[in-house]
Amino acid sequence: MHQFIFDPKDFSREDQIKFNCYKGIVCFNRCCYDVKLVLTPYDFLRLRRALNLSVEEFVEKFGEAYIGEVTQLPVISINMDPYSMACPFLDEKEGCKVYQDRPSSCRLYPLARYISQNENGEKQEIFKIIRETHCKGHYEERSIKIIDYLKEQGLEEYLYYNDLWGEVVSKRQKFLDTPLTADLLEWIFLFSYNLPELKEMIRRGEVAGFSKEDLELSEEKLLEKGIVYIRDVLLSEENLW
Repeated sequence: MHQFIFDPKDFSREDQIKFNCYKGIVCFNRCCYDVKLVLTPYDFLRLRRALNLSVEEFVEKFGEAYIGEVTQLPVISINMDPYSMACPFLDEKEGCKVYQDRPSSCRLYPLARYISQNENGEKQEIFKIIRETHCKGHYEERSIKIIDYLKEQGLEEYLYYNDLWGEVVSKRQKFLDTPLTADLLEWIFLFSYNLPELKEMIRRGEVAGFSKEDLELSEEKLLEKGIVYIRDVLLSEENLW
């Protein structure tokens, strides 16, 4: 796995960083090897749809589904090639084969993003710069504000859905001592990662809180409603105690 360090400084959206990555830079594609690529529900939706695969086909071909060690929630991650340790979506000459729908962690690099609360209990967004020895993008003569970098990398929609999922993760952290039942984990997986099956169950009238009108929603809006349902209903205190 890559060895990296974080710059000690915290950055905001208004701060500038010096970074550029492009085809032709000496380290092009080096960051696409031997990484743990965990997909958020929105990451997965975008990739699965772009590749026109079912959930089962995607997992069988490219990844694995399991219970996250930290979150204690269902997650899907991408497996690297067992021989080259390359991302399965990497073309060595051309770069990322799913670039338009690449995961949020790939878009955000070389930044890491955290959400915390300040002393007033208000949400605070913090960025840190990731430094890896192989990455020469930090030495490029291009300064850009973080807010502009986020727009350039198409991150706005990703951050919205990822933050919503982050609220689910935070809610789960409050009840870490309470194991989730197999049934509950299956429902969480359904609402977050298995939208095709969710649609079928809604069509058959098998999902409380959802009606056939929800079948008219875009997949993004259905995902949004599903994540809110996990946060407010499935992980409610009444449901966990």
